[in-house]
Amino acid sequence: MRLFIAIDLPDWVAGRLSELQDHGLDIRWTTPETMHLTLRFVGDMEDAAEREQLIENLYEIRVPAFEMSINELGYFPPRKHPKIIWAGIQENRTLLNLQEMVEQACRTAGVEPEDRTFIPHVTIGRVGGVSRKEVHSFFNRNKKIQIEGIPVDKFILYQSKLRPEGAQHIPVEYFALRNNDEA
Repeated sequence: MRLFIAIDLPDWVAGRLSELQDHGLDIRWTTPETMHLTLRFVGDMEDAAEREQLIENLYEIRVPAFEMSINELGYFPPRKHPKIIWAGIQENRTLLNLQEMVEQACRTAGVEPEDRTFIPHVTIGRVGGVSRKEVHSFFNRNKKIQIEGIPVDKFILYQSKLRPEGAQHIPVEYFALRNNDEA
């Protein structure tokens, strides 16, 4: 099973992000129903016992529900020809705490440590044959993005099935956010 852990976006947020998409550009835009914020890509996890341990570890996470905001557009890799266009999440200590706990849950379940720095973002497109100039023009038209008050009350373990028309994300387990004193 190819797995990842993510926060889903409410429909209204995904709708706002999809309004930015310029279908005149050679960019494979992310569909609103698959937009999410990845907390941790797990990768292939064939061992059922390891998967169960991961799920058990994720249930132990205690973080209260919170709100986050989107406040910028960017792309990967930085300073090179863009491949991924993303909407960035404003700095949020609770989100970073959640991601650190998810990382620890993965490690204790036997998942290799992540070697990349966590940059909270939502992928909104994958660049095809678009020039760097066209991508920068897109950013200039949309640079004043601000979406506030995005509620986060759960995170999800997903299975990702790769298909020619794009990845299919299948929820495996939902994890409600809760305080330390909640069962």
